[in-house]
Amino acid sequence: MVAVSDIAASTEEFLDLRRAAGLKAFTKEAAAISLANMLHGVWLRDGAGQLIGMGRLVGDGGCFVMVVDIAVRPEHQRQGHGARIMAGLLDWADGNLPTSCYLTLIADPRGQRLYERFGFSGRTGMVRLIK
Repeated sequence: MVAVSDIAASTEEFLDLRRAAGLKAFTKEAAAISLANMLHGVWLRDGAGQLIGMGRLVGDGGCFVMVVDIAVRPEHQRQGHGARIMAGLLDWADGNLPTSCYLTLIADPRGQRLYERFGFSGRTGMVRLIK
């Protein structure tokens, strides 16, 4: 059984799930800072308490918020968990963020259909990674 949990991911769990889901690697230091400064997170855990899925909201909480770290362990993918995570994040956003807030995300092509189901549309953007 998989359930939404109030237990946030530890730094190690966060990094492990990102790695398992094929997302970019971060340093432990960067991950700890990011987890400490997020606005909201949705954590899915199995019956044994293992983190199997997550999603987070980061930003200033007023004008700009970004959906990040939507990740599900490969063996739990294609079971609706990504949609469950998105629904939890957007429920929180709808109840806690100003109506004028700009809610964004950057998606790999494989995730775009999921996000379109939740009202996101394509835009052109750019990114610069810190060296």
